[in-house]
Amino acid sequence: MRTAFALATSLLAAAPLFAADAPLGELKRGDCDSPRPGQDLRHCNFAGRHLPGIDLSSSRLDGVDFSNARLPGCQLQNATLSGADLKWAMLTECDLSHADLDAADLFHTTFDGARMVQASFRRANLFGANLNEVEAEGSRFNHAYMKDVALEESNFDHSDFSQAFMQRAVLIGSSLRGTRFHEAVLTGAALEDADLRGADLTRALINGARLDRADLGQADFREARLTNAVLDGARLDGARNLPATFDRSIDDRQSH
Repeated sequence: MRTAFALATSLLAAAPLFAADAPLGELKRGDCDSPRPGQDLRHCNFAGRHLPGIDLSSSRLDGVDFSNARLPGCQLQNATLSGADLKWAMLTECDLSHADLDAADLFHTTFDGARMVQASFRRANLFGANLNEVEAEGSRFNHAYMKDVALEESNFDHSDFSQAFMQRAVLIGSSLRGTRFHEAVLTGAALEDADLRGADLTRALINGARLDRADLGQADFREARLTNAVLDGARLDGARNLPATFDRSIDDRQSH
């Protein structure tokens, strides 16, 4: 198993960027002052702009600067924002379903209340980002840097966080059924009351994490590290491949 340090330093390395499922092809060059959906806007700069409810769905926005922009209620379905700069941007209650944000800079970006079903955030920088109360089933966060990210009361069922660095991530009360955390770093993460039924936690680092009252039924812990993890009141019905030492510590607590 790789160490947490090795994982953290390799997250943004050699893995190729995700190619959009449905390439947008050649789009008409848009007007940056009056942007419309389905346009090529890669030449624009939206840094610091206030554009509530703007519709940029199916647009090409790769590498565009949205830093400190306020876009509440925006429409970004099927848009490509690979490598875009959204540091400190506000995208509350936006629709980013099927959007491509691979390798985007989402440092302290706020997505609270957003819909991002089957969106892609592979290799993105999500340090300190807020994704609370989002609908994100089937989304991809492979190799993403997600230290101190807030993901409370959200739906990430069947999403993929494989090899993501999620130290101190907060996932309290979130639904993570069938979600992959293969080789993810969840050291010190808060997963109280989370639904992790059928989750893949193989080779994950879960040291010091809180899983109080979490539902871990049928979750797979093969080669996971759980040193000092807390599972008080957690449901473990059918949980697979728990470390033998951890099994014994559970038995000891239940016997007292």
